[in-house]
Amino acid sequence: MAAGSLMTSPAHAAILWQALGGTPFLADAFQPRTLLSLTAAARRRADPSAYPTLAEYLDPVKAAEVFRKNARSRTEGIDSVPLEDMVLLRQINEATARIADRMPQWAPLFQIPIRYRHMPGSRISCTTALIPQTIFLGTPAFAHDRLLEETLIHEYAHVWLTFVSELCDLQVDGSLTQFALPSGTSGKSLRGVLLAGHFAAAAARYFLRPDADANSHQRGTELSGYLGGCVTTAADHPELTPVGRLVHADLAAVRELHAHSILGKETSAS
Repeated sequence: MAAGSLMTSPAHAAILWQALGGTPFLADAFQPRTLLSLTAAARRRADPSAYPTLAEYLDPVKAAEVFRKNARSRTEGIDSVPLEDMVLLRQINEATARIADRMPQWAPLFQIPIRYRHMPGSRISCTTALIPQTIFLGTPAFAHDRLLEETLIHEYAHVWLTFVSELCDLQVDGSLTQFALPSGTSGKSLRGVLLAGHFAAAAARYFLRPDADANSHQRGTELSGYLGGCVTTAADHPELTPVGRLVHADLAAVRELHAHSILGKETSAS
């Protein structure tokens, strides 16, 4: 949460996970409204007098103000401007509509309040937990439909898993930034490894769906391998919190499903 995530016991983590129905994007039993309600309540506890209604704590601009006043860490922000280009906004709307049409269970995950901002330069996209519900997109993200779909799944996955970490952090206090991602990027926190694995799991699930084309399946296979690297890096790590371990377990289960799916396709093709 804005004032510092709560730690919780394994028993409380299990109760939370039962209420949430699992990890966003990965568990079809996931309850988005429950997580949104709990997130809004956590933000109100951090700053009780900020806004009169719970719904206002889910407004990206108002939530960012709560974080600015109460978060233990600070950010200098990200060089960007409001994304107001109607052509680009239409592309975003069309991409999220395609995703929801192909993965109907994900439709509510793309219906939350989000701010889009445009970044200059060559970066594709990013989010930061300290600027809640804000997705920064660069011009390269709009190069083609598949890339934009992956980018939006990537960043929405970060937003939703960050909601979880507002309730209970995924790593213990004092955890070091000593991990490397499968891409080779170093200096990541254990939380960052789980966030990376989570986006890869979500995007791989999308691209490995049965009706996807061969290029999508190839990308899904690549992402599944990336997910596997994240799962291995974080496996049995003592600095995972009970909720972090539950997220890791869901990532490992998805990786196992993907591995069987990919193996089945390769066997059929041989």
